[in-house]
Amino acid sequence: MSKNLFLDFQADILQIITEDNTGEFSHEHISFDAGRPFSIEELKDRIRKQLTEANLQRITWFDPNFTLIPMSIFMESELETYYQLNFGKLASGLRIQFEAIHALQLVVVYTVPTWILELTQGTLLQTTVHSHISFLLNKQFNENSLDSTYLVLFDHTFVLSVKQNGKLQLCLPTEYQSATDVLYFILSNHQKMHLSKNNTLSAYVLNTHFDQEAFESLWCQFKDFNDFSTHFYSQAAYQKTILCALSVVS
Repeated sequence: MSKNLFLDFQADILQIITEDNTGEFSHEHISFDAGRPFSIEELKDRIRKQLTEANLQRITWFDPNFTLIPMSIFMESELETYYQLNFGKLASGLRIQFEAIHALQLVVVYTVPTWILELTQGTLLQTTVHSHISFLLNKQFNENSLDSTYLVLFDHTFVLSVKQNGKLQLCLPTEYQSATDVLYFILSNHQKMHLSKNNTLSAYVLNTHFDQEAFESLWCQFKDFNDFSTHFYSQAAYQKTILCALSVVS
């Protein structure tokens, strides 16, 4: 088998990403209902079929309920405490996981549905369901620029990650409905943190319904962003450079 397979889960969507022997990526979106066992069984059948044609490389998961803890004070025994401080009591059907980001001396604490973990470890024989945030931050902080802003737009939530003078200033998930919501959130946070106006925005648009044209038009109207170097990337670019990059989380 010469193909590589990556499974990327969100709350109600599985994205199956395949890399062929030429380095080309393709993807398939599968909607599912975690509350319906029949839907989950159908999903598992689709995964099994893919495994007959490709080698599984990695399983990733995104959910906005994550928190970052300094490695110097992190204790695995306190996982539930970290979670409850930010999000309250853990809902049934979820398990708390953690992943170290050594480049930043941080640990990302996040939850994964129990059924995904059981599928991962019991059927797919993988040890970890990786957090999107680990890959996003590793990508941003392995780049040479001292100042940068990363924006990842999911269907209902975006994540804004801000690096200033080589240090993480912000990594925050926020719900949104329109391009305007995203723009004003970025503007507000850059003003509050007194960030340099000579900056870089890397926006990864994973929401097929996001009005990128409206966003870019509004972006150009704000003088605060006149000296930004802005780059908009497609879902394919996100897959290739972040989710499916050869480098492992470190």
